[in-house]
Amino acid sequence: MVTKSVDRMSKEVSTKPLNTRNSVIDLKARSMRDNLVFTGIQEDDREDTEEVLQAFLKRKFKLDYEVQFERAHRVGKYNEFSEYPRNIVAKFTYFKDREFIRTSAPKKLRGTRFYVNEQFPPEIEQKRKKLYPVMRQAKKENKRTKLVRDVLYINGEMYTPPTESTPKPRGAWGQNPTGTPTVERQTNPLKRQRQGSTPDRG
Repeated sequence: MVTKSVDRMSKEVSTKPLNTRNSVIDLKARSMRDNLVFTGIQEDDREDTEEVLQAFLKRKFKLDYEVQFERAHRVGKYNEFSEYPRNIVAKFTYFKDREFIRTSAPKKLRGTRFYVNEQFPPEIEQKRKKLYPVMRQAKKENKRTKLVRDVLYINGEMYTPPTESTPKPRGAWGQNPTGTPTVERQTNPLKRQRQGSTPDRG
């Protein structure tokens, strides 16, 4: 009994750091829920970033009103010699406006140099980047895909990435030798408030 109690306590202690880390990541993700990242919008060192973004939205999304933001700012330090403008991170006042822009971006910005993406903590972004090749391959095979935060669904089934100890098969990342992504059957996929998105290319 004593040994079992010690083992149980040791297990609980060992899992606490991981649980704490996951909680922090989840809080960071929640704080970014109303944010979108805009890429490719030309900048000037004397600009009013919110005005620049408002003009961009009216021009590209044909809006006849001003979207309300809590704040909008460029990411990183301004470099006049940089070939590329810095991204703009915007926190929307109303989630409905945020979702309208996010879901409209692929169509409105198709064929342009502009991108609109959701914002996630670095830990989640790393996981998403590993899922992009799998998602692209599944789309080539005419399969339905949906990326919800850091979880990928293929034809309604949750995809399970191979573990680090599992040898990677030949072919595309995360596929078995037949070229089909590995998925885990789930009759009732987890529903989340925010719909996932792949990088929305304009």
